[in-house]
Amino acid sequence: MNTPKQPTLAELTSRAMTARATRPVFDESAGDVEPHEVLSGIRVDPQAAWADSQLAGQLLGSATATPTQPSDWASFVGSCSPRLGIPLATGQFPQRLRDVAGLFAAKLVETGAPTTEAAAVAGDHNEQAANLWLAGRSDAALAMWQMLPAGPVASFNMGMALLMLGRTKSAEPHLVSASSSLPETSGWQHLAALYLTVARVRN
Repeated sequence: MNTPKQPTLAELTSRAMTARATRPVFDESAGDVEPHEVLSGIRVDPQAAWADSQLAGQLLGSATATPTQPSDWASFVGSCSPRLGIPLATGQFPQRLRDVAGLFAAKLVETGAPTTEAAAVAGDHNEQAANLWLAGRSDAALAMWQMLPAGPVASFNMGMALLMLGRTKSAEPHLVSASSSLPETSGWQHLAALYLTVARVRN
């Protein structure tokens, strides 16, 4: 007997959001529930977050990738502020997205002030761009990502940035490329697929 393949989180989210986009925004008679901070109560696994935080360096062959997890990593993961637009860079992890509903709001708005989180070494263009993005300098970050060699890291970051800047048609091909080329075992691949769904709903 063949066991049916379980759909991924990205596929389930895509189905739900596509169905939702074709229904009225809110219908009390249908018993709809409005999601708010859907993932805020879910504990992030520090080990999975660590593996995802090293992927960009591995894909780019960068010296910023670190094999040993710092002793305070779990504490950092637990206290790290949530974001909508998360750059694929060393030290960042897709589990920072805790407000999926916020991606489908009328306007994409990051909560809280821009930060000066240290992503990594100054000599790495991807890490420099991530630092600019986290500091709220989105156009400068996008310009640096456009100079990266073609590949999943550049595709993800350009797609994410263009989506967050409201340029959904331009974002879509980058996100298609990222979601098809990132490892399926990585949280980044699922986040790329989710961003792609958002771009398609918004187009």
